[in-house]
Amino acid sequence: MSGTALVLWDLDLTLLDPAGFGSRMIAPALSEMLGRDPVMGASFAGRTDRAILTDLLERNGITRPDDEDITRLMDAVAERCEAHGQNLLDAGGGALPGAHEAVTALATVEGLHQGIVTGNMRRTALLKLRLCGFDGLPDPGLGAFGDHHTDRADLVRGAVDRARGRGLDVAATGAVVIGDHVHDVRGALDAGVRCVAVATGRVPADELHAAGAHAVLPDLTDPHALLAAMHDALLAPS
Repeated sequence: MSGTALVLWDLDLTLLDPAGFGSRMIAPALSEMLGRDPVMGASFAGRTDRAILTDLLERNGITRPDDEDITRLMDAVAERCEAHGQNLLDAGGGALPGAHEAVTALATVEGLHQGIVTGNMRRTALLKLRLCGFDGLPDPGLGAFGDHHTDRADLVRGAVDRARGRGLDVAATGAVVIGDHVHDVRGALDAGVRCVAVATGRVPADELHAAGAHAVLPDLTDPHALLAAMHDALLAPS
């Protein structure tokens, strides 16, 4: 791998299994805000927290929620997550097999930097990383979170811009998103970056291929296969 490369990791069902932690925290926070049992049913997979919580507010009768409504709910959810973080581990959540080893292996590659692109809001993302034993890598300062965007492509663009703002000479074609969902793949492609998908979530490998991933791995347990997939993705034609 030559030059500067940027890896942008998704979190949920890519690096870690949240074991339903988010939905268990959102429902009571929304209930407290509404003063009644909430209507749930919004799709969570592959979406940003901002998109999910906006959807839930609308389902519960708050038409066109404004930024104040959304921020208030995000803060309430984050506070509940921070107060009940042990619930993630007690429910069986944690780092996925090979995740720590994959991050460690990429850290040895000269010129390669590891950041984050996740639909999680920043506070809950940092909490999950700490709970699951990721100590400083991937770098939370290189990346983007689901606080402010509903479109994952905007997250990816923001992460590349942030890397450049920190002095990294990285082109869009030198960035690779690693994620488990078709939303990760499409967000990467829409932003003009490469994608290595892992079939560690609920989306089978053939659907990840069909969505346009440059490479698809069954999991993260083979660091050599991950490095080879990233190398091929970075060399793929634009």
